[in-house]
Amino acid sequence: MTDNKDRQMLEKCISKEAIAVFKNAECNFYPLDEGIVNKLTELYNKIDKNGDDFYIFRFRQDIIDPLWKELIEKSIKCLRYYDSREPFKKAKEKKQEKIPKAYGIDELKEYYDKYTDFERLLYGSGRYYRDHVVHIFRTWLSGTVLLVKNKGKYLDKLTLNEKDCEVKLSREEKLSMWTIIALTHDLGYPLQKAKSIIMSTRSMVSTFIASPDISMDLSFHGVQNYMNDFIVRLMSSKMIEKGSKKDGDKEIKLYAARLQPKYYFKFQKSLENNSHGILSTLIIYKLLTYFLESDYSINEDYTFEPEDQRQFYIRREILRAIASHTCNDIYQLYMTSFSFLLRICDDTQEWGRKNISELYVNQSQDYVLKDIDLYIEDADSSYRCTVDEEFTVSEIQETVELINRLREQSSVYVIIFRDGQDTGLRNFSFIRKLLIKCREVEISLELNILKDSASELMGAIKYNSDDNVKEAFGIDFFKKINVDWKKGVQFLDRNGKGCGVVREGENGELNELTNYSKWANGKFILYFSK
Repeated sequence: MTDNKDRQMLEKCISKEAIAVFKNAECNFYPLDEGIVNKLTELYNKIDKNGDDFYIFRFRQDIIDPLWKELIEKSIKCLRYYDSREPFKKAKEKKQEKIPKAYGIDELKEYYDKYTDFERLLYGSGRYYRDHVVHIFRTWLSGTVLLVKNKGKYLDKLTLNEKDCEVKLSREEKLSMWTIIALTHDLGYPLQKAKSIIMSTRSMVSTFIASPDISMDLSFHGVQNYMNDFIVRLMSSKMIEKGSKKDGDKEIKLYAARLQPKYYFKFQKSLENNSHGILSTLIIYKLLTYFLESDYSINEDYTFEPEDQRQFYIRREILRAIASHTCNDIYQLYMTSFSFLLRICDDTQEWGRKNISELYVNQSQDYVLKDIDLYIEDADSSYRCTVDEEFTVSEIQETVELINRLREQSSVYVIIFRDGQDTGLRNFSFIRKLLIKCREVEISLELNILKDSASELMGAIKYNSDDNVKEAFGIDFFKKINVDWKKGVQFLDRNGKGCGVVREGENGELNELTNYSKWANGKFILYFSK
């Protein structure tokens, strides 16, 4: 196994085991066909195994950018091939030459090129702005590794999770859906950031013009607003049975579309907030003919046959997964959903994403994504997602920032994995582990969102007997962390028993930990505000 993380993922995607997952594919074009594997192999061979996390950026223009287009193009062709309403599968059976096309892909690539050019401007739009071009490719790689792992066990479980119906998908269709989701989920990011750029421009101009007339109105009007509402309605709907009809001796089920108000208003709120996830769905819907040809209507007399229903759900799931990744109002019930997969892979692609404050300094952090384990046990329907990460830093302040970052992310996970209607359907637990090494100190943090108990973020500090080190990571260290001090921090001894809680008193001061000696080298619990 190599050290470079990108090579590690590429190696798993082009392995014999990965290729074997799709050995029974009926379709000749999909996101891990021979042509794609050859290009991934080319990229794999070009990346130095000892190269740093930024090594892959030198191949973005010549390999990754063209590959981005080809992956989406083959995904659309694959999805069209398996659409029984289209002629391509039947033509192959008759040995006729009919190959599906991905109409609109050139227009989408043109937008992508402008997106990559705008990325240079966005690096200066905020102190913590991070790369989104190579990031989406890495997100795709990360998810694809999980899909081909263990002979495609998770891939086979990945589904639409509709309570009232089962939508059958081939392995190639699932991979194609994931590819479109992963490679387009951040396309709306420049539009989201544009507003902050305009605000910064207005602030700067105001230093020499009293009331600068610079519009910050990026809202949609007229026909555009109507089109956007139609797309939001589509991704907020489901199918219900609406009787049947006779076709000779066959009985064909009929379906009707129904709007789900909860999804509709949550996605409308996300659009109102200019969230880049839902903006990305508007972009791909309007530019790709594959989405423009979606069948959708909630009129009583508009019915769908089984394949119409299946194709509706495929398109809806792609759009819903993309929109949901920036909409925390949508809670996650299933580990086997495309939306869940995007959330996990998107959050774990941190390496090599330099922000503006790091461009002119040496990177002092070393990051290792040790594993993403999607455990599935059919016997007792027990599913578990474990993300295991490790950071090595040199400064205490970096440790504080990492703990704060994990705590912020943990708060989001608590929200999207929260209890709600249909919580009883949730059959998975989520665990995120983070080990931070700083000098002679190791701080281990573990977020546990278990299906049958309350969520908690536990930690432990291990250090040597050096008094200076002990003092540096003592109570004053915790005061630097963004803690809800009204709830405080609970400290546990080596045996896991409580030895005190530090919290804010009525006078606004923090109480002292009376049993500090019992806690030293022990565990602690950071409470959530929500």
